[in-house]
Amino acid sequence: MPLSGVMSDRPPAPSSRPLLQRLPRNLPLRIVFTVPMLLQLVGIVGLVGYLSFRNGQKAVQDLASQLRGELTARIQRELQGYFSAPHAINRLNATAFTYGDLDIVGAQRGENILFQQMRIHPTIAFAYCGSTQNGEFFGVLRQPDTGQLQLSYGNASNDFLRENYSLDVRGSRMHRLSQLDRVYDARTRPWFKAAVGRERPVWTDVYLAFSTGLPNVTASLPVYDSAGRNLLGVCATDVVLPEEFRAFLSDLEIGESGEAFVVDRRGNLISSSTDEELMVGTDPDNLQFLKAVDSRSELIQSSANYLTEQFGSFDQIRQAHQLEFNMEGDRQFLEVLPFRDGFGLDWLIVVVVPEADFTADIQANTRTTIALCLVALAIAVALGIALTRWVTYPILRLNNAVKTIAAGNWQGTVDLNRSDEVGQLADSFNQTIAQLHESFKRLEVQRNAFSRFFPPEYLTFLDKPDVTQITLGDHINREMAITFCDIRSFTSICEKLTPQETFDFINSYLKNISPPVREYNGIVVKFLGDGMMSVFPDGADAAVSACIAQLRCLQHFNEIRIQRGDVPILVGFGIHIGHVMVGIVGEENRLQADALSDIVNLTARLEGLSKYYGVSLVISEDVLKKLEHPERYHTRFLDRAIVKGRTEAIAVYEVFDTEPERDRRLKQQTLPMFEKALEAYRDGQPLEAREWLEQVLAINPNDSTAILYLQRVALLYESGVPRNWDGVWAFTQK
Repeated sequence: MPLSGVMSDRPPAPSSRPLLQRLPRNLPLRIVFTVPMLLQLVGIVGLVGYLSFRNGQKAVQDLASQLRGELTARIQRELQGYFSAPHAINRLNATAFTYGDLDIVGAQRGENILFQQMRIHPTIAFAYCGSTQNGEFFGVLRQPDTGQLQLSYGNASNDFLRENYSLDVRGSRMHRLSQLDRVYDARTRPWFKAAVGRERPVWTDVYLAFSTGLPNVTASLPVYDSAGRNLLGVCATDVVLPEEFRAFLSDLEIGESGEAFVVDRRGNLISSSTDEELMVGTDPDNLQFLKAVDSRSELIQSSANYLTEQFGSFDQIRQAHQLEFNMEGDRQFLEVLPFRDGFGLDWLIVVVVPEADFTADIQANTRTTIALCLVALAIAVALGIALTRWVTYPILRLNNAVKTIAAGNWQGTVDLNRSDEVGQLADSFNQTIAQLHESFKRLEVQRNAFSRFFPPEYLTFLDKPDVTQITLGDHINREMAITFCDIRSFTSICEKLTPQETFDFINSYLKNISPPVREYNGIVVKFLGDGMMSVFPDGADAAVSACIAQLRCLQHFNEIRIQRGDVPILVGFGIHIGHVMVGIVGEENRLQADALSDIVNLTARLEGLSKYYGVSLVISEDVLKKLEHPERYHTRFLDRAIVKGRTEAIAVYEVFDTEPERDRRLKQQTLPMFEKALEAYRDGQPLEAREWLEQVLAINPNDSTAILYLQRVALLYESGVPRNWDGVWAFTQK
């Protein structure tokens, strides 16, 4: 008994403890309440969905197999009917040829026979016969554009230059319509040679018709005399591909987006249910059939590629196959069926239908089922959350407040209205958040203030996460476009202003022209009093476009000044391109962004030249060559010049897109004369250059550059052309 009492006081073995007591004690209450219910619902929904999906897949495959088989059978029947009539017509015409009812050599009778055949068979493009005697030709053709039936023959009477005649309602010839300009010998044509060579009814390869230029396939039959010994000629019938048969394919109901097409054994697309052109090439005399693997229809192209990969080539497909393949993750059902008519046609019929065409209704039902299950799941989750919230409400409030603060919302305080330990924790939390909020506000003010001295574009450009990572000497060395701009006559403008007005004027001006730099991914390196230096990592197009935008902003700025009674200002821009080092210079306690390169000085000189030539925007020849689309801009050559501080001449150009409409139009109008004037100037012909310049100024008297060159020409004429004259102008001042 004592032993029994001792044993009964021990805790039960772990295996005998209830399941809920064996759960980990650190599990959140929300999981304890909601997870078991969710697992049960998800398991049931998943099983039902899987069974529904499997049954739906089987139904789709059965339906797709039936549809593919039915469509290919219909297409096969249509092809058999479509291509059996030409051979029947050939047999009739061969009989008429043998017994003289068709006068192939003399072309005196027989057109009414061919006329009636063409009327009975509207899909036939041409019915005709050729003679072995001298290559005579006699037939009735259907005009592809009007459908009119015409007699066409060539023999000795017209020197074998085929003539075409209109036919009346009984098929009798009426008026001569046209005549070919080259000799037509029936014996040399592919349809004639094919029938004679094989001595039986045959089909030719697809070719471009001699008379219509359309893709044809011809059924031809050798014609012998009544004794069957002597070859009289060949009768043939043309079928134009692929118009009539394409209409049949287009009218087939191949699901919602399926396609049907016919290819030969070389992969040429004979016909399809699409409307794309089946002949490709730019030379009308050398058109080629479109390959199925090159079709614009993604479905046809993918099907052809799959068949090629599966069988090696189209020639290896000898029997019907029902196949499946994936295109961009979507399953496609395909059937390929060989078509042979016994006379030489050997093509493949292909029908391909996307699985999505069959699964739309099934997927809709699946979505409905899933939606209902999700509603039930949502209700269960809501009940579990409500119960959990009732139990864990104070802690969840505090947890949500912490998450809100972590997301950056400093308004997330907790008001539990409780005096227990959780309430005291909430009060301490609110005090801590208030203090942190004030500290971050002070830091944000400092950061915003600092960003005005160090623009964030530099961080991106130097690939730095924040300003604390910037160090002295950080730089990027790469090819960039660089621009300088400067206000003309700035000193005289400032003489009329107080210091405060001068600062207000400069800041207003810079505020207007700076934004376009950032719009084109440029960086304002520094402000130079009344000027500005910028770099453009994206190259010449960005720099030129930004300067044009800046000049247009300047136009708006001047309009406001004029309305206030102020004098408008003029600004000059210069652009050059090359390798530039952009980075941080200075000392450890004072950092500044700058750009260092020889081209910086050269660009500044180009900006100075804008005033000399009286233009707004000057670019170097290197910039012009780097433009991806120079034709988008209005440019003209200005000069070959040696700027101060350099020994080599550079070519400079004007971009006058932002000139007033009248000035831009006049510069464009006088551009040929201006170029001839500069050519004469460079060749040392001052008189000729003056004549051209005077013509320019007669049209555009305000062309400052033309006036400048007129002065140069006068000086050149007076002092004489130097012996080594090359037209280069050397500047001794900036």
